[in-house]
Amino acid sequence: MVLFKRALQSLIRDRLFTHLRVVSITAVGFLIGLLYLGIGNDGNKVFNNTGCLFFSLLFLMFTALMPTVLTFPTEKLVFIRKHLNNWYSLKSYYLAKTMADLPFQIIFPVIYCPIVYFMTEQPYDGIRYWQFLTITILTCLVAQSIGLLIGAVAPSLSTAVFVAPITGIPVLLFSGFFVNFETIPNYMQWLTYVSYARYSWEGIIVVIYGNNRAPLDCDVGRCIFRNCSDVLSTMDVKEDALELKGAKVYLNCVVLAGFFLVLRLVTYLVLRFRLWSHR
Repeated sequence: MVLFKRALQSLIRDRLFTHLRVVSITAVGFLIGLLYLGIGNDGNKVFNNTGCLFFSLLFLMFTALMPTVLTFPTEKLVFIRKHLNNWYSLKSYYLAKTMADLPFQIIFPVIYCPIVYFMTEQPYDGIRYWQFLTITILTCLVAQSIGLLIGAVAPSLSTAVFVAPITGIPVLLFSGFFVNFETIPNYMQWLTYVSYARYSWEGIIVVIYGNNRAPLDCDVGRCIFRNCSDVLSTMDVKEDALELKGAKVYLNCVVLAGFFLVLRLVTYLVLRFRLWSHR
């Protein structure tokens, strides 16, 4: 509890950085909302809408990833020194840091999502909105966990800053937004299963266009997409793998939660190895 309070206070005391993140997330949310204003139910603007949804995921991913990459390598060195002085254990430190980080990774999507969701006129459905918000929060938690892992592995801050964007490239390439699954060569298709962005993207598309959504609005005599099932087919997303309403969304949420737990565990093991190597 002492370490948790200290970690929370250190995050709150950095008011300039915290305020900057809140202002930037709010500003970008309104910018995206104005840019894609009211397109969520337009059958002729589905590709614009999917671009808006993917950018939102991308933006939240990197706002969770990069601050951790920039701060954790330095914090890691301080922790190692204090641990070797027998001030506190790795378990206490790691649990406290995880608990202190969670509220901030939840608050930022909670600020961003309602602005973009309602300004772009996505489906006015409470369940869909909460599913959308849940997926974005889980995506932020996974991205921040990757930032911790990079910070734990990297020997220096400059290395971590260089590696972080590079690791994001394959994650995004195999998300399913840029290339459909069937287009990917057979020997590379397995990479889509280890890309957490794939599950985020799949979940978002099913939330917005799946679960028997009503036909989209279309101009008379001209319509690219009318039925939402055609959108899912074009995006190469299969809905409700378990033949239950919303099953695909919940399955993707479970997978993202699994990524979060595994990455946290791997980071813990890396830090333990670091401590062992410094003895």
